[in-house]
Amino acid sequence: MIRRLNYTGRVKIHRSSVRLAVVDIEGSLGFDAHLDLDEYELAQDAQVFVEAYRQTTWMRFAFGTIGALQIPEPHDRRLTEFDSGEGVLFRVKVTQSTDEHILLAAADRIPLQEKAADSDKESLLPVVPMDLGEELWRLDFDPEPKLLISKSATADWNQLALSPLFQGLVYPAALRSVLTTVLSNKHRDTEDDGDWQSKWLRFATLLPGMPVELPKEDDEDGETMWVEDAVRAFSKKLLLRQKFSEEWSSIPGQ
Repeated sequence: MIRRLNYTGRVKIHRSSVRLAVVDIEGSLGFDAHLDLDEYELAQDAQVFVEAYRQTTWMRFAFGTIGALQIPEPHDRRLTEFDSGEGVLFRVKVTQSTDEHILLAAADRIPLQEKAADSDKESLLPVVPMDLGEELWRLDFDPEPKLLISKSATADWNQLALSPLFQGLVYPAALRSVLTTVLSNKHRDTEDDGDWQSKWLRFATLLPGMPVELPKEDDEDGETMWVEDAVRAFSKKLLLRQKFSEEWSSIPGQ
């Protein structure tokens, strides 16, 4: 028999109630967590879980109950299933222990911050090392955009992602794909901080020279022009062509 969670009447836990940070635990990737759930008036015996996930990789950590929160010991907070913290997201679930497995409250898509002091910074496009066969990179939209990069292409995939050659060739194409996807979804809201599509549109409108007004829905030509303007503004701001040329000319034989 497959047990399913009953989501009826679920309370939304605000991200401000959950703080997560990367830490080194016994030489391995781990995390610290602080949960402030008092304001939600949940049942004291309700069980609390923190889940880490990326793609199909998933780990669950038991944090006791609402009435007696218990942060796992450091060695039990190691993210042993993940080869890096890039692209790892978290969920917090509060469930009532009954035969119906009722989900009382939840927060989802919480990013893992590299440093507690950087908690106000969030990457729009996390870079995640993956086995991509003969591909060097790929965009993935589940559940939010991330840049998958071949972890076997070089000895240091992170250095590859920082290379001006890679960035000049990949990032404009990635931006074009994401913005085109958002506009094709008829999304026009730039104020919803909980929606990745709003964040990307706001990022584009803040690029130098970009208009605040978004293209109208069903105006395909206007959408295409707006996206191309955003890609040009992005490339100009980061001097992608110049940095690419400088890096290329430094290669012996070029």
